[in-house]
Amino acid sequence: MPRIVLSLEEWRAVARELAAAHTVAAPPGLSERVLELLTQAHNGWVEQAIALELDEGSAEIVRAVHCVLTGTDPNAEQRSASVSEADDIIRDHQRRL
Repeated sequence: MPRIVLSLEEWRAVARELAAAHTVAAPPGLSERVLELLTQAHNGWVEQAIALELDEGSAEIVRAVHCVLTGTDPNAEQRSASVSEADDIIRDHQRRL
């Protein structure tokens, strides 16, 4: 099972997104698991890393929600590598001409 590690504030933000009407439907039980985690966490643990083991589908939803919240793109590095590789192929081909 994937283990997702976020701060308490990040988990709170994920919980808000999962509860929001505009988000994708969370897999059954995901919202409840996150809420249970929040009720068990101490309020003083704001910067403390808190882990939650989830099934793959739930973990993927949490990762996607977290990426939206943080404005990060998990595929940016792969796309950058692909563009760089394509650029190298084109330059190599142009040198041969």
